[in-house]
Amino acid sequence: MASFGEKAILAKKLKGQRLVIPDMRPIFAHWPRGLHENYQVVKDVLDKQFAAEDMPENVRTGLKNLDPTMVAASWWPGATADRFRVLADVITWFINWDDFIEDLAADPAAAEEARTSTKAVVRQALGLGRKDEPEVHTANRIISSFQEVAAHICAAYDQEQRETLLEHFVKYIDATQLEAEADRSESLPTLKRYWEVRVLTSGMGPMLGLTEYAESVKLPSRVVHSEAYKSLCVTTIVINSIVNDLVSFKKEMKAGSVLSSVAILYQQVNSLDAAVQMSLAHLRQLLDDFDHTAESILSSPTLDAADVGPVSKAINSLRLMNAGNVEWSLTVKRYDVARFIQSDGRIELVL
Repeated sequence: MASFGEKAILAKKLKGQRLVIPDMRPIFAHWPRGLHENYQVVKDVLDKQFAAEDMPENVRTGLKNLDPTMVAASWWPGATADRFRVLADVITWFINWDDFIEDLAADPAAAEEARTSTKAVVRQALGLGRKDEPEVHTANRIISSFQEVAAHICAAYDQEQRETLLEHFVKYIDATQLEAEADRSESLPTLKRYWEVRVLTSGMGPMLGLTEYAESVKLPSRVVHSEAYKSLCVTTIVINSIVNDLVSFKKEMKAGSVLSSVAILYQQVNSLDAAVQMSLAHLRQLLDDFDHTAESILSSPTLDAADVGPVSKAINSLRLMNAGNVEWSLTVKRYDVARFIQSDGRIELVL
């Protein structure tokens, strides 16, 4: 049984230790990466928008440090100019909503009310409101602003695509309750439980639901709902999360959190270097698993010749998201690790 204050005890053990993360770029060297050509143009527009909007200064700084435009530019470098701008707006909306719901963690009732309202707004904005459901009007600008980005998505997505996207959003929104409960707990979850929850709470699910939008393709329903494609999506989320757990470890500890796969591994093996190496080994295995699953999908005799191109683009998009996430994570001010990167590419810092 976990002892009381397990997280606090672990944080105290980790404090002051040297964290060394070898260069992760070579692990992704065989995967494509890029940056959207309109990155700077859209960044300038959004930065001006953030400066003009009425928001707390710490929120404005957080947005600037995270750079949502770079997230979109790194993940979807091949999107059309119009869709890239929408994707940057979706990332911005997601960041604002995620921070908003985290701020309500101390008030579970208010948080649940916000989740309920958000799900209704997302459902109706995607044109999927129930017949007996009254139109939702909320004074919360963060929640209601989803309607603006949804209008663009609805213009491109058919009902089936919108239903799949809605399912991703509902799973994520509901999972934020699990995340809040995990944060409040004094003990660490098992690694298995951590990944079960993290796959849902990372927010990557809804982003993966935008793959067809970003790539301007329509995938066959049997592919989207196949176990193989779902496996690719889960693998993509875990790869993304391992990178973020490593790169954000110092930031999260500074904020008082050790809810991380790195911390859980450290607790198991009592060695930070070993925990890092285990994380990197997991990364390499996941990339191999992804490539094997992707090959099985593309070589399947049930895949029509006309669908090979769109499915290949979607799979390539998932690779771009992960390789791009590495570049974004290493350079963005949110994690502030660029100044700790050594000449050989490793990150070396003191927790």
